[in-house]
Amino acid sequence: MSKVRVLSYNVRGLRDDVRALTEVVRRCHPDVLLVQEAPILLRWRSRCAALARECGLVYVAGGRTAGGNLLLVNQRVSVHGVGEHRIRQPLRDPVRGVVSATLGVGRTRFGVVGMHLSLSTAGREREIREVLAVVRSFAGLPVVVAGDLNEEPGGPSWRALAEAGLRDLGGDQGAESTFPAGDPRSRIDAVFATDGRMRGTEYGVPGDPALRVDLVRATDHLPVLAGLDLG
Repeated sequence: MSKVRVLSYNVRGLRDDVRALTEVVRRCHPDVLLVQEAPILLRWRSRCAALARECGLVYVAGGRTAGGNLLLVNQRVSVHGVGEHRIRQPLRDPVRGVVSATLGVGRTRFGVVGMHLSLSTAGREREIREVLAVVRSFAGLPVVVAGDLNEEPGGPSWRALAEAGLRDLGGDQGAESTFPAGDPRSRIDAVFATDGRMRGTEYGVPGDPALRVDLVRATDHLPVLAGLDLG
């Protein structure tokens, strides 16, 4: 089996301690990093590229073109196609979107989808439909979906993902709360997988004691790391 480590991380526009943020990412050794709230304003492309370099990863897709969702990978991962999708929003609402790609590890190909849902219930219901449309576009491939749902387990977006056949990889592992980073009380960040060909091997907020201070300084969310065996 091929193994892959997927990290999902809301970085709040890199407005906090970027050194701490990159230290967290590097110590997690992800194969795939799905970022929410990546830079979308002035010099966003160069800032996304710099983040990739500082994390020891390669820019694949996203940023402003995907509503602040960004996809980075390490060099052992091959890229076979990418997608960037902006979701139409009401006037004055924050930009939203979806980033996606077909990736490969060894001979195994799989899809990845990164999302960041609205703060409003109506917005999340609209956006999750578009996320699931992207998931369905990977017909025949296993898919990993990750991001910030702005909603706790049991909410409408989580139910929509489950009804579409996506498993909450932390659902059976007592997954920790992820927000706010300094005093986490809500589990709103998660990683999902579409079928039994992808078996979870680890899941949760990175527990390295050396990262305790950096996790609080890096951004207002805690990251979620999922290890998967790709059947």
